[in-house]
Amino acid sequence: MDLLTRFGVDPRTRLRAHEHPSVHVCVVLDGGFLEREGRAWRDVGAGTVRVSGAARHDIDFGPTGARCLLLETEPGTGAALAGLARPRFLSADGWLANVIHRIDAAASRPDPAQAVVLDGLSAELLAQLGRRLDDRPAPPPPWLARVRELLEDLRGGVTVSALAREAGVHRVHLARQFREHFGVPVTEYARRLRLETAQRMLVTTTVSLAQVAAHAGYADQSHLTRAMRAALGTTPGGVRRSALHRFKTGEGSRR
Repeated sequence: MDLLTRFGVDPRTRLRAHEHPSVHVCVVLDGGFLEREGRAWRDVGAGTVRVSGAARHDIDFGPTGARCLLLETEPGTGAALAGLARPRFLSADGWLANVIHRIDAAASRPDPAQAVVLDGLSAELLAQLGRRLDDRPAPPPPWLARVRELLEDLRGGVTVSALAREAGVHRVHLARQFREHFGVPVTEYARRLRLETAQRMLVTTTVSLAQVAAHAGYADQSHLTRAMRAALGTTPGGVRRSALHRFKTGEGSRR
């Protein structure tokens, strides 16, 4: 799984030969830094998205420091960005800024279900950056944005064929465009929505596991257990017990 970090840097911090072993994306939310480019220095301010393959670089943070999001991909992902000969610096346009805002908001919450949300948003961020680096910056067309809204409204409980009929496009075209803009197959997006729904119910309600499974669109409790163990390495009961432990110890409130 890709690693997403939300962090702050103290004013006047200097990093020399700072290294990233894989494709990575740094979003400057506030503040900024200077990055060495040959004999000169580039000013990287708030709202800038820095995209790079594996790299080592020198950076100096300014008088106010910085607050950043850093997305580091696991080996084998981010292939479209791995071949960059040098770092690229992009300004966050409207759609990209919206994705970044959603990532920042999700990363700030202690809710365990946000891990699934962040996984999907990270994939979308990488897909949208790839489009911009290929000079294809257009946001998803309205019909595709509506498809995603419908998926979310129905918590993933709808077929690709039904979505295609609703949008008035061929299912193959829908599948291709969905992955192109959001970074994952539409079926994977639906799977994550079901998982997110189940996680949120487990940590915010006391309904039975069978009821959670039915509400989240799983065939039965066993189906939910298999899906959650495969995706998260734990069971629905384990998710609920962990949330209860955090509540009793006050761990969530200290973050």
